[in-house]
Amino acid sequence: MEPTQSLNWIKGFRAALQKIGARQSDQYSWMGITEDAYVFTAEIDHREKEHNKYDHKGGMFEKWVKPLSLNDGVSPKTIKHSQELLGAVKRAYGENLKCRLLLLKGTKYGTTPGGVRAAVDPDPWVVTEFSGTVIDGFGFTLQRTT
Repeated sequence: MEPTQSLNWIKGFRAALQKIGARQSDQYSWMGITEDAYVFTAEIDHREKEHNKYDHKGGMFEKWVKPLSLNDGVSPKTIKHSQELLGAVKRAYGENLKCRLLLLKGTKYGTTPGGVRAAVDPDPWVVTEFSGTVIDGFGFTLQRTT
């Protein structure tokens, strides 16, 4: 499904969240939340393209989060952020909640130079597929709706 409006890119992840009234649990959280929706992030220029697939015109985003465990030396903070994302995705999927999608480029794992740029897709999205756990890895698919 094609977007209903064009994207408006702004400088900074936090600025984009503030623009839509979203907050994070902490500054490194992988998602945000507004009063009525989860805000999932899509690093559209991520180095691991096979784990972060985005189709703007088709209205689809697929993400795979690799397995994370303290036994493998992963920081507790990273595991906490992964658990937070998993919980939000699982709830959004189970309850068919409308979500927002914040597009990012130029992040730590991105390939675009010049710093973080962000744009909020103006249309609502829903989680159409979800599977996995933090320890085993998990994946989900978001699709644009109207």
